[in-house]
Amino acid sequence: MAVIAAMAGFVLWRNIPVASVEIPRGNEQAAQLPAADALQAAGPVISTGQGRPAEAVRLKTFEDLKRRAKAGDAVAQRLLADTYESCYIVNFNREHFLNFVDVTGGMMTDPAELQGLERATSERVAQCDVVDGGAIVPLELIRGWYAQAAENGDLAARLTDNALNKKSVGAAESASLIEEVLGSNDPAAVFAMGSTLFRNFPAGFSGPAGELVTGDQASEAWQVAACRMGYDCGPSSVLMGTMCLAMMGCASDDYEGAVKRILKSDLERRNLERRVTEILRLMEGR
Repeated sequence: MAVIAAMAGFVLWRNIPVASVEIPRGNEQAAQLPAADALQAAGPVISTGQGRPAEAVRLKTFEDLKRRAKAGDAVAQRLLADTYESCYIVNFNREHFLNFVDVTGGMMTDPAELQGLERATSERVAQCDVVDGGAIVPLELIRGWYAQAAENGDLAARLTDNALNKKSVGAAESASLIEEVLGSNDPAAVFAMGSTLFRNFPAGFSGPAGELVTGDQASEAWQVAACRMGYDCGPSSVLMGTMCLAMMGCASDDYEGAVKRILKSDLERRNLERRVTEILRLMEGR
């Protein structure tokens, strides 16, 4: 849970009360979301100096993703929400973000960690420069795309949307949701399960699947299981970039390695492995 708590702190917007954000819903949601020209007016374009060819590739990739999302592709809608979320802090106040990075770098003593931080910062800034021209990302844009993806059937987005809206889920629905994730064979849904565990399931949740969502390393176990299923947890992933920026974990090869480094004892690491193995076993049996 320590890993989840620290990374959640980096995504500060998630703690803003739901009542302060209006989420468009329904079939016309995509049309109600802010247009690119309106977003452009909200913030400046900031150059990264990484070269025009790379910038052009990033821009095309982003625009293609946005086009697919607007066409109704649920996975693209969730990935677009993920992209906007990863740039929320970066584009909200670039100067403050870079100052935060400077402070973080000043606390590092390992040259490999510092080099990793520099790479993660450069990569994130370059990516966020092409996200609607580096404009400030409105909260409703992130929440709105998660909600639309959830409405269109994306399970990972539904888990995230439930958590962001603090949806009250009863014991029967909770058990059904666990079964749905276990039967999905969807690494993104399995990872989202871990990321949203303590918001989506009540503290006293019990039943046959209760052990899967409660106790130490529960969240991390779902996430590591997703990594082993093929979720992008490698050193160049957005996930590891966030891990580096949020927790100074900038020298790990992958997310699983980073989690195991953070755990304090072999007992905790063995408990994590036991839990991951059980999740994967249950999924294979479906």
